[in-house]
Amino acid sequence: MKVTKYAQSTILIEERGTALLIDPGKYNFENRGISRDFFRHINLLFITHRHEDHYDLEAVKTIYLQSKPKIYTVSEVSSSLKKEGIDSVIFKVGNTIEEGPFSIKAIHTYHKVKGELIDCFGLFVRSGNQSLYHTSDTLYLKEKPNNVGVLFVPINNRDVCMSIDEAVRFTREVKPKIVIPIHYDSPKDTTINPRDFLSKITSYNIESKIMNFGDSIDVSKHVFSGRTE
Repeated sequence: MKVTKYAQSTILIEERGTALLIDPGKYNFENRGISRDFFRHINLLFITHRHEDHYDLEAVKTIYLQSKPKIYTVSEVSSSLKKEGIDSVIFKVGNTIEEGPFSIKAIHTYHKVKGELIDCFGLFVRSGNQSLYHTSDTLYLKEKPNNVGVLFVPINNRDVCMSIDEAVRFTREVKPKIVIPIHYDSPKDTTINPRDFLSKITSYNIESKIMNFGDSIDVSKHVFSGRTE
């Protein structure tokens, strides 16, 4: 299972000819020098909630025209896509689907912005004995999946996601084989340094990496490529 990280919370998972893309948000295209037709040959597209750093409508429209992926998302985004003539499946917390080599389960989140609880889900993706947990945007959660291979955890805080210290606590409790911090690419998060997360998690015998835009990991071989730190 090859996993590639892009901006903010955008993750591409590839396994046995099937490409699963999570949250193609606007920060992939702002100041990155890439266009909205960058993500090609996508089979499965998951959009965890409506915020633009996870759901760039023009990018999704382009992906749909190029690849015709099966789209899973929350009801708000599904309604937005329907207006564009794009079909999608509403994916709810607790739902599990089997698509190609993947088993994908929607995981509870607690994403609250200015007092509003956002309709959102995290994703637990499994293929054979490999697994990945993408939390999406969430504050600290007591309930979490077991047997996580790769954990992607947000660290930006601002009372909408976990702080670095909360992400460290969460990671210690999940006990993944590898943890990778995400969700610090917003212009609002310029003071967030993922190295601070790494420095705090290293004493807990959990492997951690910073993955930059376009960096990949082969989960089955545990091999990184790119400029990972």
